[in-house]
Amino acid sequence: MSDEEFLADAESGAVAVDCHDQVLQIAFMYLDEGLWDGNGVFDVVEKLHARGWSFGKGELRFNRTLDVFYLAQLAAAIYRSSDQLTGDFPSPSDFPSFYAAHAALLNPEAWRAYYSPAFLTHPTTARFYRLPNLQDLPDSSSPLAQPRQNLPSAAGTHATKLPRWAHNVTRTSRRQPSLPLETITRLALRTLEATTSRLRATHPSVKPYSETQARFWLEHMKLGSSESSGSGTAKEAWRPNNFGVLIAQGGIDVLAWEARYSARLWEASAVLGEVAKPDLDLDGAWESGVEWCGEPDGGVGMQAWWRGWDGEVGSEEEVEFLAAVAVEETAGLEAEGLDFATRSHAVLGVMRAAVVDEVEREVLLKEMERRMVETGRIGEDRAGKWLSEVLLVVEPYVKVWQGVWPGVEARGQVLRRILVENGQLFARWKVSPLLKEFDFELGPRE
Repeated sequence: MSDEEFLADAESGAVAVDCHDQVLQIAFMYLDEGLWDGNGVFDVVEKLHARGWSFGKGELRFNRTLDVFYLAQLAAAIYRSSDQLTGDFPSPSDFPSFYAAHAALLNPEAWRAYYSPAFLTHPTTARFYRLPNLQDLPDSSSPLAQPRQNLPSAAGTHATKLPRWAHNVTRTSRRQPSLPLETITRLALRTLEATTSRLRATHPSVKPYSETQARFWLEHMKLGSSESSGSGTAKEAWRPNNFGVLIAQGGIDVLAWEARYSARLWEASAVLGEVAKPDLDLDGAWESGVEWCGEPDGGVGMQAWWRGWDGEVGSEEEVEFLAAVAVEETAGLEAEGLDFATRSHAVLGVMRAAVVDEVEREVLLKEMERRMVETGRIGEDRAGKWLSEVLLVVEPYVKVWQGVWPGVEARGQVLRRILVENGQLFARWKVSPLLKEFDFELGPRE
């Protein structure tokens, strides 16, 4: 049977598609054109799901992250097998040899090296594509089509984790300057340490928390500075987080620490009792191994999106930090003190509306809708829908209050839980236009 006949029979139902290898082969054929157009892996996952196909079994069936992950792995293997200068790419008929050559990336158990089971089965991870929490996608720590052959062992297998986290922290600081820099830094370090320790409890191979490394990346991303960096200007900070695109463009080098720290000290910094001072001063002599492609980027950023280098919801450390910021922003506030230009205030307002009877709730939501529109961050056509969608998220969490608005501490705890478990509420990441999920995006502050 030819490849075309197999695909036709699979799509017609004449051939049952019931194993990983068959789904992989079909996905490989869909990516033959789908990887270079539209939304890349995000378009192909919709085609698979529309026909009832998924790489997952049991509770992982139709898990969006798992299915996009295998498409991203296929994309990485295709890039590794191609010569873009000559246009020589693997064809559908090459699948058996292609699979054999890249089995380590594509086999049914490959995901276990990239995702912890708890993270992969999280409801948000099942609904939205999220990047791996154990190691980077293949070649995604280097500029597109220019992968470093070997990163130093001190960089680890998850070299983008801290730079991506610091990128998010710095952009948050520029979007929400009302919080002091010291507070932003404290929340960022605290939540990073907590999420890292929690992950290491089940996956001890994960690199331990290092305040030295964390502070280096915050400084490198120019936290607290008005200078433009990989984290962008204040205006750019309102755009979706695009760290994967920046890596693909050569805008950030994950080995930038080599200009300040020896590999020995960088790796040992996690066990030191204090922040380690740099033991190198190579800022003028150190040469980065990557080069920024410039703007326009010749489609590099789009190709990174096609390959799945950015998630639709962020990592645990990113979301935990944003939730901590939200709790800090709303601490002690009552209804009359809410600023509806601030997302966390609006979510807290919806929580307040969710505990009253339906008549009062309707009045409160109408008033919040009016005040949100007045801020200029959302139009009249979306404000009501935005509030009603937030209400759907928060209602199950506030039922335990049985109609009584609790004290500051209790509602802060529930606000944090809502946001940690529903990172899509932050709308910080680009979401595929084909995903049938509400977009909680708000416009920038005026």
